[in-house]
Amino acid sequence: MSRLLLEVKNLRIRVRGDEGDAHILDFVDLTVDRGEVVGVVGESGCGKSTLLKAVLGLLPRGAELLDGEIRFKGEDIARLPRAEIARRIRGRAMGFVPQDPFQSFNPVFTVGRQMMEILRWSGLPGEAVRSRWTADTKARARARLIETLKAVQIPDPEHALDRYPHQFSGGQRQRILIAGALAARPEAILADEPTTALDVTTQMQILRLLRELAREFDVAMLFVSHDFGAVAQLCDRVSVMYAGQTVETGPTTDVIAAPQHPYARALLACHPDRDGPLEGIRGQVGSPLAPPPGCRFHPRCGEAESVCSTARPDYVHTTAGRHVACIHARPA
Repeated sequence: MSRLLLEVKNLRIRVRGDEGDAHILDFVDLTVDRGEVVGVVGESGCGKSTLLKAVLGLLPRGAELLDGEIRFKGEDIARLPRAEIARRIRGRAMGFVPQDPFQSFNPVFTVGRQMMEILRWSGLPGEAVRSRWTADTKARARARLIETLKAVQIPDPEHALDRYPHQFSGGQRQRILIAGALAARPEAILADEPTTALDVTTQMQILRLLRELAREFDVAMLFVSHDFGAVAQLCDRVSVMYAGQTVETGPTTDVIAAPQHPYARALLACHPDRDGPLEGIRGQVGSPLAPPPGCRFHPRCGEAESVCSTARPDYVHTTAGRHVACIHARPA
């Protein structure tokens, strides 16, 4: 069986609005294998969360797929009806971990009731989705949830299901969200900056937990973050996005040790954990309503040449597993 599970190829998405057409994603490429964690990193407004929504079939109204494919287990799901994605893929084959553990729960229902709804919609692993649950089905679903809460290290999981969200800390709520994503035993998990709202110590625990769970359950994981530090701790490979485009991909250790795209180098220079003086990137990400021609990073790039403002750079295979979209990249 092929290890490749998720593949995004030349994805282009446009959103129509009152102010004009916004080209949110433009030629995005990435692959995720089973048991692999791939990070997507970039500034706010680079299209990272939109990429996750496209894979999950949750694009907003007005969004239009212009080109490209989203292949899951070899099937192009980009053009499937939203109802079919909801019925057999989202929640069942793909789990989702949202960003904010404080806003993702309904405060008036117990954690167990809300997690039970996940299994009601996605079905118990290996079973069809049921419109009505018997007492036996509910008992097996509860046993599954207890097992999953144990996997994410929630203390006293039997009683945890009967407690309300406010009775858990932020880190515990994030673990419960991860448990909800794992409950139906999906083959892939998509995580949208799941450590942003947590303190540094808890972030470390959650990242370590995600790494262990990816290996234990052999799931593919797509991890979105703006923090290269979190990506360095968790991800096997990284895809750097800028203004809706993939500008560099490769093994995480290689990209961090020797970034080849000017934006990747500038982004790493902004990280406070790096040696040397802290730097910034002049300007800001361009508006998707009027993206600059050529390389979208050229207005902010200190290495830009005249050709950068006219021609979109090719995606060049440089060294083993490395791809860079820059005129300065040298093919292997």
